[in-house]
Amino acid sequence: MDTQGNMMPVEVNFTPEGNLWLAQCESLGVMTQGNSFAEAQKNLAEALLLFVESCLRRGVLEQVLHEAGYEPVKIKAVQEYVKEYIPRQPQQVSPCHV
Repeated sequence: MDTQGNMMPVEVNFTPEGNLWLAQCESLGVMTQGNSFAEAQKNLAEALLLFVESCLRRGVLEQVLHEAGYEPVKIKAVQEYVKEYIPRQPQQVSPCHV
């Protein structure tokens, strides 16, 4: 499934827990873990991608994002319009992108 061309900044959190790192995107309810910080980052990126792809397949992505506090905006990039989701409320955003 093609998710290229769409961007959405999301806030993510990483927490050490014993021998593991817990990773979550609270606004979307996506969580995972890893044996290292790097593995937790990789696992969370994959989990977020799978979450978005699942929502797209079921035709509920816009509804889910709206309920999570995001709204679509059009931006002009390289003479082509792409859809980007931004938070409705200002919030601190990490550099992780889906």
